[in-house]
Parts: sequence; C-alpha cells; structure tokens
Amino acid sequence: MTPVLASAGIVGILLGGHWMWLGFGIMAVVVIGGDLLFGDDSSQTDYKYPWIVQLPLHLAFPILSMGLLSLAWSSGKGDTDFLGIGLLLNNIFDYNFIASRNQTTPSDFIGGFISVGFLVAGYGTNVAHELTHRIKSLSAMIEGRLILSMSCNADFSIEHVYGHHVTVGTDDDPATARRGENVYKFFFRSSYFGHISAWKLEINRLQKRGKSLVSFSNQMIKGYLMSLMWVYIFYYAGDVLGITLFFAQAIFAKFILEVVNYMEHYGLTRKSNEPIGPQHSWNTNKRMSGIILYTLTRHSAHHEKPRVPFWKLDPYTEAPQMPFGYLTTLLVCMIPPFWYRIINPKLDKWDVEFSD
Repeated sequence: MTPVLASAGIVGILLGGHWMWLGFGIMAVVVIGGDLLFGDDSSQTDYKYPWIVQLPLHLAFPILSMGLLSLAWSSGKGDTDFLGIGLLLNNIFDYNFIASRNQTTPSDFIGGFISVGFLVAGYGTNVAHELTHRIKSLSAMIEGRLILSMSCNADFSIEHVYGHHVTVGTDDDPATARRGENVYKFFFRSSYFGHISAWKLEINRLQKRGKSLVSFSNQMIKGYLMSLMWVYIFYYAGDVLGITLFFAQAIFAKFILEVVNYMEHYGLTRKSNEPIGPQHSWNTNKRMSGIILYTLTRHSAHHEKPRVPFWKLDPYTEAPQMPFGYLTTLLVCMIPPFWYRIINPKLDKWDVEFSD
C-alpha cells in the first residue's frame, strides 16, 4: 500500500496547483481513517515467501527518487523543463503539465513539500530504519543511507543503531523524550545531540580501525555528500526555489522523524544497567498504521529484539500502548496541553506496573 500512496503523491506534484496537497490528503485519510475503521491487529503471520513482503522496501529508493525529481521539476519557471518531464507528460496525457506548474502558488508549494516530506519520512526513513538495522548486509546499508540522504539524515544509521538502541530510556539517549518536555523543544535537543552522538560514534569506529577522519571511510561525510547531490539537482532544476523546496521537505521529514521518536518513548525511563524490555517503548497494533509503516508500530518488540525483521515482530499487547494510531498520535503530540492530558494517565499506570 505504501508504494501506491507514494505514487499518488507524486501524481499530485506533477499535476501542480492545489493538487500538490494530494499526497498529504490521501495519507491522512487512509491512515487515520483506516485505524478508526479496522482497529487492532495482534496476529502473527508465518510468511512462506518473506521476500514478497520485502519488495516494497527495495521500491522505496526509486519511487522516492521520482518524488523528489518531480518536486525539483515543479520549481522550474516558464519554459524550463527539468529532464524534459513536462514535455514527456504533455505528449502522453491530455493535460498541460507545464502550464499548470507555472500557475502554482506559494500555498500550493507548501502542500508539495509537506506531501513529499511525509513520503520521505513515512516511507523513506521508515524503510531506511529497517535496512540500516541489517548491519551485516552492505547493500542494505548503502540502500538505507541513500534514502536517508533525502532528508539530510546522515547521522540516523549510526546514532539510531549504535546509540539509541543502547541508551534508550536513559538520560544518555537524545531520542528519549523527558516527561513534561514538549515536542518542539525535543525536536531541537534530539536533532542536535543525536548528530553529535553520531559523530562521536563514527570517530571512535574510525580510530579503532586506524582510518582517517577525513576520508571516504567516514560514513558521516559520505552521508553529507549524498545529500549534496540532491541539493545540486534541485538547484539545477529550479535555482533558489529548487533549493528552498529541497530543504523544506528535508527539514519537515526530519521533524516527522523526531515527533515519532518523541511519541515512541515519551516519559518511559530505564536504568543504564537494566535490560531493555517491552515496557520501555510505546506500542500500538493499529492495523492500518502497521501496514503502512511495516510494523514499526510494534516498537516494543523492535527494541527488545532489534535484529528481528519487521514481519516477525511480536504484538506485545501487554506493553504500554499509544493512545491512537501513529498519524493521529503524531498530530496530538503537536498540541502539548492536549498530549499531556491524554498521556499522563497512561504514564501513571506505567509507574505502577513497571517503575521501581
């Protein structure tokens, strides 16, 4: 379903005008509406052909690349036609794509970068998360990091895997939100200290291997260069507007990632010598959220067994449960007073059941 939703978002970008909001609109209706209609799914399927459910993972980079190239094309003006996309589409369909693009307003562009940013975060970063946990597969790591370059997120494959999964729930973890910390303050704290942590981890790795800090062995530098490739593409396609759109969607995608970090661990604490268990992550088994996000929703199981592939994660119905599905919870987090009113009673329950 996720590749289909992503494709619909790309169509909206190419149609231009108010259609640029299409990706966000469809995503909101499908995920929020689907969670309400279809409820929970605590089943565990034994797939005979798991390679089939993994196909969408490997479709992420090409599909999202088309999304970014479409957004870059949309930043062109007049007769400019990046990669000849407009002319090609005009010859296939009875619709003037270039004329429609040239009438796109600033509010339409906001819809465009929000739609693409949601796709890069919800599809891209989520898939990259799965792939970069496969640390013994060079191809999976490269694929994941290429996807992360779309949101200028060079640090995630390092800090998340080797930092967050070790320090989760402790004061040493930038990605664990403190009680009473609002999501906007958390975004800046987690982004900054997560990036610093990734550099420290990478420097330590390079020193152990006797590698130079300034070299292609440095995964942070390689991540920066991958993102610079996208910056150049957007500049070539649309000059200042192109670069603005690229960074707008990248920052928005990064913000969505940090909101997800916020709601996955908000207020849950762990002693540094305490084993990581299901009680240290907020979980949900909402059916549609699980389908769209490749069971990232079963986050309690993911932290207990981070090497287990997404289709084998346990539902853990006894773990702390999010108040809603992922997208609904994400939106609620953005209104701090509302969020505290909903989550505080759940934290009180957690204190009774799990806290020492």
